[in-house]
Amino acid sequence: MNRSQAPGPRGQKDPARSHGSGNVRTDDLRNPQPAPGAGRSGGGVVRTSIASSALGFIAAAAFAGTAAWASGCQGEAPPGPSTEGNAPPQRTTSLPRPAPTSSARVAASAEAPKETATAAPTETPEPPAPDKPYTGPLLGSIVPQAAVYPTMEFSKQRLGYIRLGGKVPVDPKPIKGGSCAKGWYRLLDGGYVCGRSATTDLSNPQVRLGITPPNLDDVLPYKYAFNTTHGTPLYRSVPSKDEMTRYEPYLDSAKRKRKEEEKQRAEALYEETEKEVAAAAAARAEAAANPAPVAAVAADPAAVEDKAAAVAAAASLGIAPAPAEEEPEKPWWENVDDKGRPLNVTLADLDKDADSTVAKRMVKGFFVAVDKTFGWNGRSWYKTTAGLVAPSDRMYIIKPPASQGIDFPEGAKSVGFILAKSASKYQFDAEKKSVSVAGSLERFAAFGLTGESHTHKSTVYRKTTEGWWMKGADGTYTDLGAPPPDLAPGEKWLDVNLTRKTLVAVEGDKPIFAALVSPGRRSKDKKKDHPTHTGVFRIREKHIATTMDGDGTVAGDLPYSIEDVPFVAYYDGSYALHGAFWHGNFGREMSHGCVNLSPLDAKKVFFWSEPRLPRGWHGVWATPENRGTLVSIHE
Repeated sequence: MNRSQAPGPRGQKDPARSHGSGNVRTDDLRNPQPAPGAGRSGGGVVRTSIASSALGFIAAAAFAGTAAWASGCQGEAPPGPSTEGNAPPQRTTSLPRPAPTSSARVAASAEAPKETATAAPTETPEPPAPDKPYTGPLLGSIVPQAAVYPTMEFSKQRLGYIRLGGKVPVDPKPIKGGSCAKGWYRLLDGGYVCGRSATTDLSNPQVRLGITPPNLDDVLPYKYAFNTTHGTPLYRSVPSKDEMTRYEPYLDSAKRKRKEEEKQRAEALYEETEKEVAAAAAARAEAAANPAPVAAVAADPAAVEDKAAAVAAAASLGIAPAPAEEEPEKPWWENVDDKGRPLNVTLADLDKDADSTVAKRMVKGFFVAVDKTFGWNGRSWYKTTAGLVAPSDRMYIIKPPASQGIDFPEGAKSVGFILAKSASKYQFDAEKKSVSVAGSLERFAAFGLTGESHTHKSTVYRKTTEGWWMKGADGTYTDLGAPPPDLAPGEKWLDVNLTRKTLVAVEGDKPIFAALVSPGRRSKDKKKDHPTHTGVFRIREKHIATTMDGDGTVAGDLPYSIEDVPFVAYYDGSYALHGAFWHGNFGREMSHGCVNLSPLDAKKVFFWSEPRLPRGWHGVWATPENRGTLVSIHE
């Protein structure tokens, strides 16, 4: 695919973004543009729900052409939505979530304004204490992504960005000068935003009707809908009834089917009545002494003979018969194999369906992030975080997996996790010659281990800090690797063990938190082999949510697209730690090469790690002054 790629931070080329089948879609921050005026608003059956949303649809659609693409986790399409059953019991954790203030190093990295500026603040206001909510001036983004620069100049060096409608603390007086004609706004948490991309007027439609802020108190930042049918359209705006009929012919087919069923019922009733009338007539005829024979009505062969004569005459004169009318070519979403799978479809094919009404059609299995739900023309609709409109009757909202890790128990050498669907606690007699069941365990149960193990009849058991024993075959346990070589005293780092399928958050030499992960799926087939790469890395950039998609790597594989994958922390090219809501099989190989965590665990790691995300920002990049957390990945 030929897609423009979002430039990497600090002007460096991203080695993994120029190859592979996966993509991470972000909006281009290279040239932020002023937002156009609000478009038309739709009226209709549900006026109260649509009036507040229509302007947002048009505003978001106006920026559709600014989208840029870069590669994401490599490999096969993810599995379907989670069918996880009963959620495990809630656990508490003391893993610290950052206070709503920026990292001091981020603020310090913003350079002073150049001499060309006509005005500059004389003093940097102190950010409020963590327990005091900010009540000062705010700056709202009026573009899909308002770039935050370290100086009052456009450059590839960016600190982060603010999403459409997002609001951040700001010095409300714009600074004239530099390369932004509308002046620069200085953010209280560090960095500058051009006045073309943001405004302090929070009544601006682009701010007021922008994307709903992510819900950071819930399991996921947004609600996510799973597309159940091939060909579901993503409209650019609210469609009219005529547009629905044109772009969703299956709706008209359903109406025709209902009418046909009604017609068949009427014909069956008519035939039944005819039989009753015929039976009565036969009875009367039998009663007559000499019934007159009824001559059979012969079919008039005139029409058949006339057609045959016409064909013969044409042939005798050397005139070729009229060609049979060809059926129009079926669209990709109707051209399916005997299993209902579209034939040889790619992401580029989906873009071919785009016009002024429809942005694209979706393959079954695509996910969209839901910004708003509303009613229109007798149907329920989703407005996505990309500003598009999807019919909800072709989708359903998924239930995210609720599994999560635990704080490292006091005195524990490691943490154990149950992976089996059902498991038991065990206890030994004093001489450890017999073992018995001491209780039951749910899948994903987590507990401290003392480091003591015992083998009984070829079965390994591990002792927990609570005194009972875990059967080794029922799960896994953490096993820390060596600290990274350039680790500073007390510095945070993440240990990912690919063999054990675990992650441990560590501060210096003290483990803080442990969780299960799903690394890349391995295969003997090279086209399906997507291992997670080992090595020591630093987190390069973090996004509350970003879209990942790609084509299948094997013939017949369908493309995939997951809008706004949550809590993403890139550490090596297109490889990242991120939340996965589309499966609940943590502790097993499941990914395209990234490190999957449950949404709750991904959120904890996201807010614990560096670089910290300043208030109201949607994404942040590491800088030399504000380095990302070390990530050590090993077997």
